[in-house]
Amino acid sequence: MTVRRPIRLIKRSEMANNFTMSEAIDWMAFAFAKLSSGDSYVPKRYIFNTKDDTLNLLLKPAFINEQNTSSIKILTQKQSTLIPGIPTILGIVLLIDTVTGEILSIMDGEFITALRTGAASGLATKYLSRKDASKLAIFGCGSQGKTQLEAVNTVRNLEKIWVFDKFQETAQNFIDEMSCKTKAEVEFTDDLSILKNVDIICTATNSKSPLFYKEHLKNGVHINAIGSYKPNMQELDPEIINSALSYFDDKKACICETGDFLRAIETPGFTEKNIIGEIGECVLGKTEGRKSSEDITIFKSVGTAIQDLVVADRIFSKSLKKDFGQEIRLYE
Repeated sequence: MTVRRPIRLIKRSEMANNFTMSEAIDWMAFAFAKLSSGDSYVPKRYIFNTKDDTLNLLLKPAFINEQNTSSIKILTQKQSTLIPGIPTILGIVLLIDTVTGEILSIMDGEFITALRTGAASGLATKYLSRKDASKLAIFGCGSQGKTQLEAVNTVRNLEKIWVFDKFQETAQNFIDEMSCKTKAEVEFTDDLSILKNVDIICTATNSKSPLFYKEHLKNGVHINAIGSYKPNMQELDPEIINSALSYFDDKKACICETGDFLRAIETPGFTEKNIIGEIGECVLGKTEGRKSSEDITIFKSVGTAIQDLVVADRIFSKSLKKDFGQEIRLYE
């Protein structure tokens, strides 16, 4: 008789101590290649809102065809006033044995979301930014902004980082925490004119209007836009999208679901010729990355559950080999 396996509860600190950003970037290449090649099945995510739209509940399942594990992530994201000490995004990832149906592991979804989202931008930065890029601007100093910095710092030799946030205290806490993770100088600013000096921009906010405009940018800049994932959210000026080469984690989802592209498509300057393809196609060699040093490039991400599955599966495998995580038996 087959004995039911315990559920392995893996804490954030255990994941952070045993899975690096460099590893995460490598596994994002695997995840996006599986997505773009059709070797995975990612059902449409489900987003539910409270009646007053102050809280979103997201359910995100994923499967890889030849893999015996699947996952579902359950997230909450606050849309109203932030509560000090409580992150905007919270949740869990369940790793499931697709053959038996057993839940193999429960992991901190906030950490996995921030890690894999940062790693996606790290991968995109590797393919799409100029190789000599050394100056970074980050909009949004939450947990997502931290892994954006860490990921870009992993693939590029950064010298200067500017951070933007509505709350200077939040930005200062960000600087205090992240300065030890990079050799670059990290500085708070609210002056958009510095973007003329910036090579890479990461946006990780809940904004409903553009954070900056085409006039603020220099040629050759690369943008990782990860905040907008609903029609009423927008971080990018349509004029920027209309003048840039755009790449996606999931092309259909990004174009159909995000305010960034829904609003750009409505403008007279929009052309499909600037829609290049998915970052997974770059990994597979089917799509070219940056074409010239003067191109403005955009990596638009709404996040896909295949990222959560790949990270959760690798962390679970590591936990078995290195013996971390707590085994629990909810069925006893």
